[in-house]
Amino acid sequence: MADGSFGWLAPGARKHIATFLRELAPEAGALSERLDRLLLRRGFGAAHREGLRAITAAAAVRCRSLDTFLSRVDARAPALARLGLSPEDAAAALGEFERLLARRFPGRFQPAREQLQSAILFTLYRNFYELRQREVRRLEAAARRAEEQERRRIGRELHDEAGQSLLLLRLQLEMLERSAPAALRPQLREARGGVETIIGELRRIMCALSPAVLERLGLAAAIRHLAARFRKAGPATVRVRIASLPNALPMETQEVIYRVAQEALQNVAKHARASTVNLSLRAADKSVRLRVSDNGAGFDIETNGRQAMCFGLAGMRQRAELLGGRLVIRSARECGTTVALELPLAEP
Repeated sequence: MADGSFGWLAPGARKHIATFLRELAPEAGALSERLDRLLLRRGFGAAHREGLRAITAAAAVRCRSLDTFLSRVDARAPALARLGLSPEDAAAALGEFERLLARRFPGRFQPAREQLQSAILFTLYRNFYELRQREVRRLEAAARRAEEQERRRIGRELHDEAGQSLLLLRLQLEMLERSAPAALRPQLREARGGVETIIGELRRIMCALSPAVLERLGLAAAIRHLAARFRKAGPATVRVRIASLPNALPMETQEVIYRVAQEALQNVAKHARASTVNLSLRAADKSVRLRVSDNGAGFDIETNGRQAMCFGLAGMRQRAELLGGRLVIRSARECGTTVALELPLAEP
């Protein structure tokens, strides 16, 4: 760890800490053993005691410099976490060692001891925080994967059960319509039309739940399929440009791109009153970029950023961040809206 990593430790503080460590060196081993006995009485196991002793001032005297010691503390933090030790456990052990130091050096080196302990705790808490953040992101990613799997399962069941039953019902109504008396045919035709409407709505729901075209034909075809459905649903013109996509994009990356494009086009259809939409997807500079822009009504991000139309995109932003990417929304009233997604090409 470079000197600049602990810039709040002034050169004078470093000098006093170095002086204190030189004074401590002859008795570091004995004080470390006393700390071990104290930790044993508090119920810590051998591995825990060894890990905690390695982050005290007694361990610092064996290092060439303060930064070397803090680098070792930084490197040990994940091992302490795997042992089940918390920053609070570390703070308690350092507190015990400080009491030993206070008895050994009464009235001496107190500022240096406090600053060294603060540096150790700062290093540990920062590392533990980053570890916890990574664990939260891992759990969020697992939850997203489980959500996509559940979407696929529900989509398959709707297709295999409800979808097939409705197709059979439509066929039966069509056969009844052909053989029924003329007076009953309009009613049967109306019933068959209602079933066909339900089938179309069911297909729309299945596509929203699980984009089967994405799995069957790939990302480019799925995006073009979205654009084709958008053209049928409204008057706006959509221009699609797809170029330079790698052959083996991870499925998680493809799903996030598809979902962001889907959400952006849905928002355009519902809110934008746009006449033109441009959608581009390309890979460059070790990333893949999606951009959806329209010439519609736009909105004020500062005041309307929390309204319903942005809730879906907020979820998409979280998905992008889980993959190490980012999603940016730019808009202004009467100036249209742009949704820009960038994801790393390397699998995170």
